[in-house]
Amino acid sequence: MKINLPLVAIAAALLPLAPATALALDAKPASAPVVDVVGIDHVGINVPDVAAASRFFTEMFGFQPVTDMRDVPVDAAFRKTFHMHDDTKVKAIRMLRAGDGANIELFQYESPHASREQPYYDDIGASHVALYTDDIDKAVAALRSKGIRVLTDPIRMTQGATAGNAWVYFLTPWGSKLELVSYPKGQAGEAAGVHLWRAHPSLASLDRATVDALVSNYVGMLNDTDAASRARIIDRYYTDDTVFNDPEGLITGKAELNTLVGKLQAANKGFVFRQTGTATIQNSAVRVTWTFGPASQPGKIAGEDILTIVDGKIATTTVFLNSVAP
Repeated sequence: MKINLPLVAIAAALLPLAPATALALDAKPASAPVVDVVGIDHVGINVPDVAAASRFFTEMFGFQPVTDMRDVPVDAAFRKTFHMHDDTKVKAIRMLRAGDGANIELFQYESPHASREQPYYDDIGASHVALYTDDIDKAVAALRSKGIRVLTDPIRMTQGATAGNAWVYFLTPWGSKLELVSYPKGQAGEAAGVHLWRAHPSLASLDRATVDALVSNYVGMLNDTDAASRARIIDRYYTDDTVFNDPEGLITGKAELNTLVGKLQAANKGFVFRQTGTATIQNSAVRVTWTFGPASQPGKIAGEDILTIVDGKIATTTVFLNSVAP
């Protein structure tokens, strides 16, 4: 007799039968690690087009571009050391901040000999990135509404060490597999005392009133020409070790921020920052679009800032210039 079972049911039934106990015992850490590691900093993904991939991660998941490199020079020795094709060019590298998790680094290479085929799921070296969400059903519905191919319905683990976990794979527009995973109440295997990573509660999504107050004072501080008045705003709305990163450099600390704004105003007499549109919220981050210019040309410079909020204060500011008019 032939019995046809849905793929989701088969996966959920078979996975708990794996010898998880033996694997867990084998993975016990040594008394002292060889290298002290704080956590995972980033994962790297090769993509055909960094700009398109960045838009996908930004628009779909709210990830934020942080650093960007173009046409990175590499010589033959470098290519040999890192096992690259002889004629490969490094076209672009972009680092994205991915919520409260590790960063994601996107690489775009140019080589007529590099494979454009996606690896098989079981190939050595094949890998994937899993994105955590508290509501996997809502996330899957949102992906499908945008035309993203989701390979199955969410697979829910009900037995064994992974009971409480739900997961599903989907394809990016360029064909790479990514995973969504969710276990807001934890997994059964965590009862032993080692807990898996989950987003920090203090970085939960901000409320609109808090964001509007922060943004209003942020723009007000940028336009305040009195150093003492700016200092009071900065002291109230910024963390002590706040970081401000713009195309001209990076500064750290409240006093340095105040000095930087004073220099900016001195170099651009009569210019005013104007917020354009409503600030958008993604977990602990706020995106503010703006123009900067004199009354005769208020949109002379346009850009956007990404503010990371910690305990109600601005911890980091990343500035992006979108356009500069003649």
